[in-house]
Amino acid sequence: MNFNLRPKRRPVPMIPIVSLIDIMVILLIFFIATTTFRENKTRMQIALPESKTMGATSASTETRVTLALTKDQKIFLDGQPATLETLAEDLKKFVAVQPGAKLELEADTNTALGVLVQVWDALKAAGIPITDVPARIQRKE
Repeated sequence: MNFNLRPKRRPVPMIPIVSLIDIMVILLIFFIATTTFRENKTRMQIALPESKTMGATSASTETRVTLALTKDQKIFLDGQPATLETLAEDLKKFVAVQPGAKLELEADTNTALGVLVQVWDALKAAGIPITDVPARIQRKE
């Protein structure tokens, strides 16, 4: 009789690590290539006016730079604070730095009409037609 006192060794399963590393590198390249990064924007609280008939029903694909008027009559051009006195000069500098950029006006519901007219005057003084600066209006559902 032949007694084998040593247990039989099981073959250790082999996982091909090299091919898994290749797949991980391809996935890493894919995620890096498809990732979009957000710009840091200054957040301000603006209550947009609502309208049942006007306003965008879908998001526009065109990117516009924001000219914002808060309810405390503060002005922000692309997230940077500006004053009524220097707004025309700031707009001229902005157009010189970014000639193809388009503006969009975001005015709080409680913004005074006089401030809005002064902003329009600054736009005209900077050589920007008021008709090229649409106002953002929130659609009331």
